Amino acid sequence: MFRRSSRLFALSFTLLGAGTLGACSSLSSMDPFSGGSVNYAEGAPIRTELSRADYDALAYAFNQAMNTGKPQSWRGKRAGGVVEPKAYAIANLKSNPNTRINAARGDLDLTHMVETEMGLYVLTRNSNIRTAPSTKGKASEVLPSGSGVDVVGRVTDKNWMLIAANDSIRGYVFGDLLIKAPGSELELAGGPVRKPVLCRNFSQRLNVYSERHVWDGAACNDGTGWRIARPEPETPSADDELLGL
Repeated sequence: MFRRSSRLFALSFTLLGAGTLGACSSLSSMDPFSGGSVNYAEGAPIRTELSRADYDALAYAFNQAMNTGKPQSWRGKRAGGVVEPKAYAIANLKSNPNTRINAARGDLDLTHMVETEMGLYVLTRNSNIRTAPSTKGKASEVLPSGSGVDVVGRVTDKNWMLIAANDSIRGYVFGDLLIKAPGSELELAGGPVRKPVLCRNFSQRLNVYSERHVWDGAACNDGTGWRIARPEPETPSADDELLGL
């Protein structure tokens, strides 16, 4: 009986370990970013030469860089490199959830469900742009009356709008301070209801002995940790649109 229990425990431990190691290649739990990888060397052809110690050192440096905004150097058993964090972006606000919109800051409250793709609006007065959909949210900037903004999300349970201006998501504006842009009043607006996901661009340098690889990428964090983002969908060229491709 004891030997049988021991074998069952060993089998359970082996399966658990296999699942943990498998997470280094991909995780499918990051809905809607199925396949988001915690193999932070993803994108480097020489990643197959990294040891477990290398992966552990890279993982720590990568998460530090994403969280602090400061470049991080790392050194493992046979490899080393640098992770350099870049600008923020937000995903899950377009019809293709992998499409990322530039964001001016990374401290926005993204815990609320929003109705996406609401269209163009105009501010009716000078308006505080806040980091959260509440008057308790930090006022990060002021946009002047008459400014045109793109409402990328309307909070479902509050009268607050997540807005973008100058090709970058800025924060939240109280809904009563906005009106539809002239000429767009009759447009059908409003996309799927989703929760925004914070992303961050990065550059990496990886050295394995005498080999070196440098590349750019992006990672997203839905609240469960940073994962390498899937590639953004390609935007059709003007020629493609004319040809109906």
